[in-house]
Amino acid sequence: MRDKFSEYYKIDENTIKEHWQQDIFSFDANVLLNLYRYSPKTRNAFFNLLEKIKDRIWISYQAAYEYQKNRLIVINAQKEAYKDIRDTLEKKKGEIEAKLNSFKKHPYLPAGELKHQIESAFHSIQKDLDKLERNHPDYLTEDPILDKLTTLLDSKVGDDFTKENLEKVYKEGRKRYEENVPPGYMDFRNKKNEPEKSLFGDLLVWKQIIEKAKTVHHSIILITDDLKEDWWYKFKGKTISPRPELIKEFQDITGKRINIYQADVFFEMAGKNLKQDTDSDAIREMRKARLADELEISVDENQEETSFEKAINAVVEEKTDKAYGN
Repeated sequence: MRDKFSEYYKIDENTIKEHWQQDIFSFDANVLLNLYRYSPKTRNAFFNLLEKIKDRIWISYQAAYEYQKNRLIVINAQKEAYKDIRDTLEKKKGEIEAKLNSFKKHPYLPAGELKHQIESAFHSIQKDLDKLERNHPDYLTEDPILDKLTTLLDSKVGDDFTKENLEKVYKEGRKRYEENVPPGYMDFRNKKNEPEKSLFGDLLVWKQIIEKAKTVHHSIILITDDLKEDWWYKFKGKTISPRPELIKEFQDITGKRINIYQADVFFEMAGKNLKQDTDSDAIREMRKARLADELEISVDENQEETSFEKAINAVVEEKTDKAYGN
């Protein structure tokens, strides 16, 4: 049965090692953009790994385009995070003060003293936040990440499709999205009013990778931090593997097997298959960032608190405990 449904089966470790020793590595835009979200240590570890495999890196035109198009948006979002945290803190502070005011006549609850302690805790958080913001790199003025990627990816970016071929992909994409054929159909809800190059961005990345695979002897290892179900086969909330439909489509068209990994798994696999010393702390940070994204995607609209608000509450509680000397 394996020969008929190979896309549902894992390949053995020796075959995986062969792929890692020979294949081309291709990165999606989200992986490159996540470099702005990592700590300097993790980012440097990632760049060190990219340097090791630089002779086998190739980036689709669409992935490089989306990186360039969204780079400033991601940079600005990192800067705006400080304002978002301040706004959330002010909201929480107001809620706590309002609640304490309702207990002014409580005989055993010193509302005034508690308010003072809460003020002290929030002031401490604000000071920490101000310091972090002052030390945040100004990537809008000088962007060493862009500089490194520009050098690393020199002559390693594919060509865009012709206008005629783009129209063919858009036409095919409409049919695929209607039938929930991966990848990209999950973008329809959020991007249906955007230009076609954005709406069908995932499909363009996929098609350009397939075209590249037709022209080279070896296959492709794709690294993407896209977490949606139109890339990953999920069962009861657990990610099992890349979508079997993608593996089959790639194999049917190119005669080759594609391997797809998220960044943290890619980094972990590199340690096993490239004789590369991979930093375990870096793997944990990448995995933490991915899991945070997965939580954000799954937040229920009716949930009282978002995961972000829960994180803020945890910080407030920690600071408050310290203020009390606990």
